[in-house]
Amino acid sequence: MVSKQDEVTYLYRRYTVGIEFLNGIAGGSPVDKGIVANHIAKFSAGVTNALKLSKKQNGEVTEEAMNKYMTSVSQVFPLDDDGIYIRGFQLNAMLKDAAQRMKATLKTRGLGNTIRDGGLLFPDRIYLGVEPTIIEKGVKPDNGPSNIKIFQVAEGVKLTLPCAVLDNGDLTDKLFKQMWVVAQGIGLGANRHLGYGRFKVTGLKEDGDCDITDLWTNGKAGETSPVPEAVGAAAD
Repeated sequence: MVSKQDEVTYLYRRYTVGIEFLNGIAGGSPVDKGIVANHIAKFSAGVTNALKLSKKQNGEVTEEAMNKYMTSVSQVFPLDDDGIYIRGFQLNAMLKDAAQRMKATLKTRGLGNTIRDGGLLFPDRIYLGVEPTIIEKGVKPDNGPSNIKIFQVAEGVKLTLPCAVLDNGDLTDKLFKQMWVVAQGIGLGANRHLGYGRFKVTGLKEDGDCDITDLWTNGKAGETSPVPEAVGAAAD
């Protein structure tokens, strides 16, 4: 007789994937007052930008400093009390792109939907474990004038990612690993056309069957969930 637990766990395979970014990963969230306020509260030590200078000189961040920051930086990372993070669905989008580049989505009907909608699961928030820096880059659109783009970049990021793969025949072990090889050149985050977001896979192993229910029962990093709601950066 198959137990209730076995009925749940056999549907998914569990993997752990290690990645190391080679040239930083760029933030892609549009700046708004809420994000600015969160960054002020989180990264207020020292003086590295107008916001920190304002806080040091005035004891608070002035509206003038906030406006200066908001008009200069176009894209940042979302963050909470645990730091800056990317979202799990960004990994789904990257791996779907990889499958399309390999033409695997043409060979296996429904593969794109499996990757995007419930067949490939990552933590909702993936913490990067570093303080972001501000980068200025000159860009020249194909049909437009040159301009300066200012955005946040996280350098030296190494991640250990738990994930779960639905064992429905679409995503075989071989194909899943091949997709990660291709994904290295696709990258994660914003401004990939400027060279950001590319990484190398430092490890990829199957860990066995996976109970995914912690994803919707608020599992956190450090608990027993193999696929927690949030996951931190890899330790050196």
